[in-house]
Amino acid sequence: MNALFASPAAIDLLTDAIAYARPCLLGGDPAGRLRTLWAAVVAAREFGADDVVHGEFLKLAHDVGLAADLGRHADVDLHHVIRWAIIDLNPFQ
Repeated sequence: MNALFASPAAIDLLTDAIAYARPCLLGGDPAGRLRTLWAAVVAAREFGADDVVHGEFLKLAHDVGLAADLGRHADVDLHHVIRWAIIDLNPFQ
């Protein structure tokens, strides 16, 4: 799906998925939260264009403090996990 042609319904589904995932990503072990982020992206990957889904979940990871908790290479790790979720691969296996 092209981001320019995303329907309002698709955007609402993505917004809802992010709102649902947000409390699950607050607090706890960063490694577990990273797996939760991956699972949330897998569940929501069809709710928008790849770049939109990627950007929104990356923003969520920063908003909930996951990026800060992961440390120095957080953005590399987050980009990797989100990208693998979008293409339906599991980086944890």
